[in-house]
This record gives sequence, C-alpha cells and structure tokens, in this order.
Amino acid sequence: MSTDEDFAELTQLLDTEELEEGPRLIATHYATPEEAIEMVRAAQLLGLGVRLHNRLRIEEADEDGEESASEEWILDLLESPPEVDED
Repeated sequence: MSTDEDFAELTQLLDTEELEEGPRLIATHYATPEEAIEMVRAAQLLGLGVRLHNRLRIEEADEDGEESASEEWILDLLESPPEVDED
C-alpha cells in the first residue's frame, strides 16, 4: 500500500527542474568493449549522446572457492549530447 512518504519521494523524482537539466535517457546497454565502440559510433552518426563507464562484476565462487571478476561496459544512450559549462 502506498504511503504519503512514497508519494513525496515519487514527486521529488519527477520534479521538472531536474528533468530539464540534461538530455533524456533513451536506453541503457550492457556491452563488451567492442560492442560499446560500435554503439558510440552509431550514436555519433545519429546525433545522439552517450555516457560510457565500466565496472567489475564479481562472480560467484567456483568449486575451488575462487571468485572471478568480469569487466562490464555500461552505455547510456541519450536523446542528444550533454552540454558542458566551461568554467
């Protein structure tokens, strides 16, 4: 059941001032480095913006008890390139 606190939090998230600060997020993709490069090139051709970052994903321990990690690239596709204020 919804509470007034939940509604207040939702209202804060939907504040129009925050939404107008930057370009709208279209989609988020998890990719290999090669796929991320292709997506960035395609976004450039289409005049779209991107945010690209990577992280390590720790995988569960195997039979020997050893954990492993894999690198994951995250590409946020934006409706236009973000603007930067030069200070």
